[in-house]
Amino acid sequence: MKTSISRRRFVGGAAAMGAAATFPLARAGMARADVPGKRVAVFGAGMSGLVVAHELAELGFSVDVYEANTVFGGKARSWGIPGTGSGGRKDLPAEHGFRFFPGFYQHVTNSMIRTPAPGRPANRGVLHALRDLEDLASDEDGWGLTFSESHYQTVQQLIRLRDYKRLPDPNKLASPADVVKAMQTIFGGLAKPTTLNRGMELAWFAARVGAFLTACDERRKGPWDELSWWKFMRADGRSTWFQNNLVKGTTMGLVAVKPEVCSVSSGGNIMDAFAWNLMGVDAGPLTAYALRFLDGPTSEVWINPWVAHLQSLGVRFHTGQRLSKINMGGGRVTSASVTDTTGQTREVDADWYVSAIPIDKARPLLLQQDVLAADPSLELIRDLKIDWMNGMQIYMKRPVRASAALVGFFDHQWTISAVLQKQLWRRDIPGEFGDGTVGDIISIDISTWDRPGSITTKKAAKDCTKEEIFREVWAALKQRAGKHDPAFRDDNVHSWLLDPAIQFGPDGKVTGNDEPLTVQTVGTWKKRPKGPTAIPNLFLSGDWIRVTANVVSMEAANQGGRQTARAVVAAAGGNPDDIFFKTEIKAPAPIVKLREEDKRRFDKGMPNVLDAAVRGPQFKLPKLF
Repeated sequence: MKTSISRRRFVGGAAAMGAAATFPLARAGMARADVPGKRVAVFGAGMSGLVVAHELAELGFSVDVYEANTVFGGKARSWGIPGTGSGGRKDLPAEHGFRFFPGFYQHVTNSMIRTPAPGRPANRGVLHALRDLEDLASDEDGWGLTFSESHYQTVQQLIRLRDYKRLPDPNKLASPADVVKAMQTIFGGLAKPTTLNRGMELAWFAARVGAFLTACDERRKGPWDELSWWKFMRADGRSTWFQNNLVKGTTMGLVAVKPEVCSVSSGGNIMDAFAWNLMGVDAGPLTAYALRFLDGPTSEVWINPWVAHLQSLGVRFHTGQRLSKINMGGGRVTSASVTDTTGQTREVDADWYVSAIPIDKARPLLLQQDVLAADPSLELIRDLKIDWMNGMQIYMKRPVRASAALVGFFDHQWTISAVLQKQLWRRDIPGEFGDGTVGDIISIDISTWDRPGSITTKKAAKDCTKEEIFREVWAALKQRAGKHDPAFRDDNVHSWLLDPAIQFGPDGKVTGNDEPLTVQTVGTWKKRPKGPTAIPNLFLSGDWIRVTANVVSMEAANQGGRQTARAVVAAAGGNPDDIFFKTEIKAPAPIVKLREEDKRRFDKGMPNVLDAAVRGPQFKLPKLF
């Protein structure tokens, strides 16, 4: 078995590529003259920063984007591992961790459909790169998932589209009882309860989700933001199946936030969006049924065409430029300092300044004394939390069974999930990438880094060496998925790569993570900024600001970028409604009425009707059923 592809090999090659790209990127778009009052400096070229640049450039703003990295896309990016391609093939693709596109995404897909790309239909743009469930399930081998309830009980199920077309009519959910029954149908199809006790626990889970779906916004953003998803579900004392497959699966599996600290308002939002999407609410040209995946490496099929399109709109990109200071004067930003990879600093002058960098990088800049003096509310961002969700790619010589395209091990303390790229991409991997001997790529997310392993190590991932992390992840794959496919064999491993954002010390052990993510924890909704600050020309963006999506995701980052761009437009005297923006997750009409009733109950100090009905430690069918 070959060992890992080294970080030095990755970083050195990427830096060289970045340096070569800096000059043409900085020159791109020079035909657009700076417009007085419309000069915008955007710091960060991840999802949110690219959205801000896209929206403002289309409205005639002069936009410069400063990115600390040598490649664009932030956590959504992919890259080629330098030196791994031969014979005219591209380098082996790698990524921060796999991603999927829930069917309800509309802000991300709006950006995609407006991004032209070579070989894509003009009316679809990059959106054409997304393969939906109908396309995936039509493959000759079918499409499916493998998930484990324990290391000795692994389930593999095929997804057939006809099985997911038998959901309740959302326009007939006239009572709380109807909502609970609908949730039992949806989650029962996914979790597959096989015993009476599991069926009762599924009913309990459905009732708790139903309580959230019928709750008014004031309850969600108020007391339920102060309560964890774990406590809301009353998970203590319930079965491991309930805790892992239902409670943990709905937070760790989707947005990498532990249910013990995830707020109800955040965890419930995930259920809100998925439930209505599965029932076909608010369906349109930007949505899909359940989920979608890209048909190739992310940067190749999405980010690179997007950057090229922004350059054609006049956006100027500057790589290797890290925002290092916000300079203040008279209660405004007078300039911003950026520092390049050699340590040299220069000043950036603009009319409007947008910080679209992650919270861990933005926090020390925003907590500068002179910045806080101009906007004391920024002090609240001290309480925003970060966690780790980083990836690994394992390159396989022979393809893994296509019907197991999505893998999830919620019973493993590291919360391991993965996708098999050959099935999702429908690409000739050995013909296009590497040296011709890689037949498949397993792209893995490790969502829990501070809990012990269970097979090859008892240490937390944060306490392991790179090789120890690989051995535990690979052992979990063999143990749980190997029984379904003999391709999970040591002699089938070509090589592997751990996310280069994970940093190691001289002793080979993890020392840090250069790219953590924000998690929406209990009590932080009101502490997150909205985008515009009290400083007239300073704006913040990212999935960590206060947006409707309220979960760490590409959709939240995109929505955050639009919210910020709208604020810049308004500050410059324009019409923010020129930018597409959805302010809420659309619910069916009967649910809207139930929420209005819940608002009346909330104003009277009464609990949600479903919350009141299931207050005891055991689920009981209340009279309303």
